[in-house]
Parts: sequence; C-alpha cells; structure tokens
Amino acid sequence: MLRASIHAAVAMFVGASAAATVTLDDFHAVHKARLEREGRNVVRVRFPSAEWGSGIKWESGAGEDFSSAMWLAVDVENLSPRRQARLTMHLSAGAADGDSGDHAVAIAKKNRSVNTGIGLNPHEKGTMRLLLTHPSIYGAPEGARGPYVVDTAHVTSIHFQMQWPFEDEVEDLADLRISNLRLEGTPDLARHVEPESYVPFIDKYGQFAHADWRFKVKSDDVFAKDLAAERERLRPAPETWDRFGGWKDGPKLKATGSFRTEKVGGKWWLVTPEGRLFFSVGLDVTRIMTDITDGGRHPDWYQSPVPADGKMAFTTWNLERKFGRRDFDDEYYDLVLRRFDSWGLNTIGNWSAPELGLKSKKPYVVSVLERASGVKRHPKFHIYDFSDPGFEESMRAAIRERFASDPSLAHAARDPMCIGFFIDNELQFHRWIPDVGEGRAEEGVELYFRICREELNRAAPGKLYLGSRFVGFRQPGLLWRTAAKYCDVVTVNAYANSVYNLSEKMFARDAEKPILVGEFHFGCFDRGMFKPGLAPVCDQTERARSYTRFVEGCLQHPLFVGCHWFQYRDQPLLGRGDGEAYQIGFVDVCDRPYPELFRAARRIGAELYEKRMKGVW
Repeated sequence: MLRASIHAAVAMFVGASAAATVTLDDFHAVHKARLEREGRNVVRVRFPSAEWGSGIKWESGAGEDFSSAMWLAVDVENLSPRRQARLTMHLSAGAADGDSGDHAVAIAKKNRSVNTGIGLNPHEKGTMRLLLTHPSIYGAPEGARGPYVVDTAHVTSIHFQMQWPFEDEVEDLADLRISNLRLEGTPDLARHVEPESYVPFIDKYGQFAHADWRFKVKSDDVFAKDLAAERERLRPAPETWDRFGGWKDGPKLKATGSFRTEKVGGKWWLVTPEGRLFFSVGLDVTRIMTDITDGGRHPDWYQSPVPADGKMAFTTWNLERKFGRRDFDDEYYDLVLRRFDSWGLNTIGNWSAPELGLKSKKPYVVSVLERASGVKRHPKFHIYDFSDPGFEESMRAAIRERFASDPSLAHAARDPMCIGFFIDNELQFHRWIPDVGEGRAEEGVELYFRICREELNRAAPGKLYLGSRFVGFRQPGLLWRTAAKYCDVVTVNAYANSVYNLSEKMFARDAEKPILVGEFHFGCFDRGMFKPGLAPVCDQTERARSYTRFVEGCLQHPLFVGCHWFQYRDQPLLGRGDGEAYQIGFVDVCDRPYPELFRAARRIGAELYEKRMKGVW
C-alpha cells in the first residue's frame, strides 16, 4: 500500500501548480493578540503577551491540500522602533494540532506539526519559509529512517505565535505586519527514493546517501584538499581583540588575574584577567567526537561495514582521512583554535574537549559534574533529593572528588583562561518547585546553591560560578532570587529566535546578576540531515542571519554577557541516545564548516564591542 501511494502522489505532482487556497484573511486572533486587516492577505498583529498560543491562527476540519508546492512562505515586518521581534509559523496536519517534538519514523499516520521562525531588528523586513516535507517524497519506508514529515495533502492548521514564551506581558511586546501568505515552488521529485532502493541509506562518511547538496563529500581525496585549502584561508582573530578576546582598545578596568563581572555604561560585562571588557561568544561540545550511533542494531542501514563493537565513529574516521593518520588529535585541536579566531569566536563552550582548555590559548568554561554520582536523586524529577539527610555531605564530596581526580579541572582552577565553572545542567527546578510549593522548596534550593558556591570557592578561588544552566527563562521567582544570591553569572539555555525582550527587571535592583545564554541554535533540512533542531529555519542563509540577530539581541540587552551556540558539530544522522539528530553544527560530519554560518559569526565578532557599547539599533 505504501509503495502504491507514493507512486500515485509522485504522478500527481507532474504539471501541478502551487495555487494558494488559504490567505491571512482567513485567520483569527488567539489569546490577547490583536489583529487588524490592512488589505487582502495583509494583517497587522500586536502581541501584548507571548503566552502559549498567543497570535493568529487558521484552522480547517476538512484540511487543505498543499502537496503541489515546495514551501509555505510569508513576509514579516517588525513595526516596532525599539524592540527586536521573534515569530514562529507552525503548520499542522491530520488535526488542529500536532507534535513536532516526537522522533517517530515518518509514516504520517498521526497528527503532526512542523515550524519555522524568524528574528527581526526594529523596522526590519524578512521572509519565513517552511519546507513542506511531503511523505511521498521525503518519507522513509517502514524499517528505515528519514526526515520528519507531515501529511501536506491534509493541512488543518497554520498558527503564528512566539514559541517558547518567556517575556513579561507588556502592551508593545511585538507589533508585526504579516503579509502575502503563499505557496512557493514545486516539490523536488528527484528527492524521492523507491522503497526497494532505500536501504542502505547512510554512506561511508555518515551522510545521507540518497540526496545531493552543496559541500557533500563524495570521495576520500576531498579531505586532504579541504585541510590544505582551509589552512590557507584561515584568518587571525579580529584586530579589536586582545589575547583573551577582550576589547583591546576599550576601557581599562581593574585587573585581578581572573575573569570577573562588572556593570559598565549601564550594561553588564565580563572582564578579562587583564582588566579588559569581554563579551563571550562560543561553541559548546567542541571536540572530535560528540555522539556515536550504534550500528549493530541495523547494520543493513550502512554502506560501510559495521565494526564488531557497533560504534559508527564517522567523525573520527573522516578526520583520519583528513590528516592521513590516527594520532591527529593535537593537530586537530590546534586547527580548531585557529578556526575560532578566524570565525570571530572567543570562548570554548561547555562539554568541550579538555585538551583545548589544557592548551590555555583561549577562554573557556568548564562543567564540574552532572548528576553527581553518590547523591540521592528525586524519584519524580531530574533533580537531587534535597530532603535526604545525607545530601549536603554527599554533594560536597562529589564536587571535591571531581577536582581531585580530573587533571583538567585542577588546571582550570588556576588557569587565567578559565572563565568559570558550571555544576549540573538543566535540573528540573521549574517542575519541582511548583510541585512542592515555594515555601517547602526554599531550604533545598538555598542549600544546593550554597554548597556549590562554597565548594567552588575552596577548589577554584577567584573563578566565576556560572550556575546550573536553567531550562529556559520560565523559572519560579525563588530560583532566580537564590541563583542571583550565590552565582556570579546566571546561565540559561534558550532556543528562540530572539531573547532581547527579556525583562530587565528579572532580579531585584540590589541583587542583579548578569546572564549567559548557555545554549542556542538554528538548523534546517538543506544539507542532508533529517531534523533541523529546536529552532528551525528555512536554509543556511537564514541560519546565518538568525545567528546574527540572536547575538545582536544579546548585545543590545543590558543583562547578557554572552551566548554559546549548541553545538560545534552536527549530531549524527541517526542521532544520539535520546533521539536528537539535529543539523545544528558549525561543521558537518565530514568536518566541513558551514561557510554562511562562520562568515556571519566573523562579521559580528569583528563588531562585537562597538555594538555592545554603542548599541545595535
């Protein structure tokens, strides 16, 4: 049945036109959004709230057929003279809503949703495009994997909103003109693969075998040529930077020999050990190997033989081809440091290779531990059991053991290039505190942060405590207050098209602390990957522009002192253990950098300090 339906759908596309049957005239306002119709297929939408669902929406019980087009597109203009705007467009099929977060094989038998987004500076115009992943073209046969698809012949909902809400409710939160909702292009019929030819679908380099794209590797000899060519074109760090990546020509402040924080000109800054202003831009998980897929489960999916241990270490194998030997690690990390300089990045982010920090050539952050071993955990949430009588002793012991046993932590504790330390990641305070109530939670939250602060002071005096990396900005007030009391910098992982509209009153005036974005990214489908990540955009050009707008929003906001992209390399095509398989790297599985992205990073890196001090708009 599946094969027959695919043939029928492909035949239907021949000669088809992309006639739009839905316009913005058919939309209605949702949850406090105010909609004003300005002409045919043109609306103005004002958002006083970013709560879930706030925006405008079209729904159809019967569904509309979008299967003759390649893209759903719409133009967006930010009418605000002072606020950066963010907007996401969500398309659902099969019912009014779907689940864009599941990792199911693309069979299109359930309600599904896909989305794209955009960030815009004041008075800026842009276009959002959402790739229509037709099941008949992009769907994988049963027993294989492919991109996430939706039933584009039965589209039931289009919704414009601000995904991942975090802003306070204010009258002028967003003011947007949305126009010319349309279908564009014709489906890429060449992308369809007959089911009997689909397996194997992963080539010897770890790439999707059945599609072609710019920069796809097709032969072994490419790797050495890539290396030689890249070494020739890599550039030094921006001229405005000092050896730490701080503002060489900016104000000279007190030098303490370690990174610290200070508010200057109404904005928070990191300050280098030599007293220069510093804004941190970097990449997380900068290492040779990030995740390895277990090929032993489905050895028939691969064109290359699966090793006895099942580990499909494509990144390592590709780097061995690139350097012509197995002991390439040190040389590769030297190349990585040159890349960071050339790309306008001044910080090695969390979970990166210890070898990079041990070189002491570029500022870095370090994670002491996650899910401390020997510490009792909560039975319901990803968090410790703070009520356990042995919690304090076991937590202190876990931190001390890590510094005693890990040479890279001991080095970082005395290395001027080390900015500071995280302890834990994305603990579920945001779920636990509402569950038990702030009154009952106060003692546990206080104890946790106090222990971490005291143990870091003992093990790494003078280094910054960067917190536990919150899951987004939607956190109980108790958590913000307590983190501000003990952390030097509060770190938040935020997957949105902009964080600029975060309230400047997150903290009490006498207890304000700077904020670091520990994770953000943008991804897309156009280079062979199956999933675009937590903040999808249409293509590499938009990915680069989105990076720029996100960093600009952080530079403009007085609380932010940096933002770190997650992550250095694309995740494996089939994903890591929890199913994440996102196209989110600065480099791909073959170690080929994405030129659109690193060029955007280079441009804003060169303007980093002028934009931070003078403002972006």
